[in-house]
Amino acid sequence: MRLLVCDTSNTNCSAGVFEDGKAICYELSFEKLTHSETFMPLVHKVMTKAKMKHEDLDGYAVTAGPGSFTGIRIGISAVKGMALASGKKCIAVSSTEALARSCENATMTPKSETLIVPAIDARNNRVFAQAAEDDTLKPLLLENAYDADDLVKRIEKIPEIIYGARRQIIVVGSGATVMKKAFEKAESKLNIYYAPGAAIMPKGVALAAFANPELIDARDLKASYCAVSQAERLKKND
Repeated sequence: MRLLVCDTSNTNCSAGVFEDGKAICYELSFEKLTHSETFMPLVHKVMTKAKMKHEDLDGYAVTAGPGSFTGIRIGISAVKGMALASGKKCIAVSSTEALARSCENATMTPKSETLIVPAIDARNNRVFAQAAEDDTLKPLLLENAYDADDLVKRIEKIPEIIYGARRQIIVVGSGATVMKKAFEKAESKLNIYYAPGAAIMPKGVALAAFANPELIDARDLKASYCAVSQAERLKKND
């Protein structure tokens, strides 16, 4: 299966063409411009490098969230338009799963004994996160918007943590700094590593898509915000 994989859910954006999980080509943008300015030129560049037309694809994979509300809307809208125009279907990818699959465990502790926590900064001491087995990526805490302090408490209550089956935790992504403060505040004795510079890579989006290859009609592609927007929160308080 040949997919155009896309991510606009956070600060950087990316696009790539992958076939059966292997990269044909991909591009990342860290420009200080909005995704509405950078994403479609990036897609055009990737398709040109791959020497493909959209009709040559089997479908599209895009991070549907959680993450930046505006970024997610831009990516989903663009992918819907491309998919409807080319008559192809789509795969919605979890941003936190794509983040986890973008990272490699470089520690001495094996994956089978490691808990990975992909965490995206959601501001105000909140993160979009999940906690999963590093070897299987089976979620032990489901993807959601969490208060960082509450997430620490939840992680410490995971049976695999309590009984030592997962003796190491790796927190990856922009939310790692927030989580570090929360673990330190809780005076946690757990063995934790932090990788705040980790970002969603095209490889991570592709691996998540090929691991869950459910193609859906572009009209059914929906965002997974896991939270209400700031504007909605403020409106409720009026």
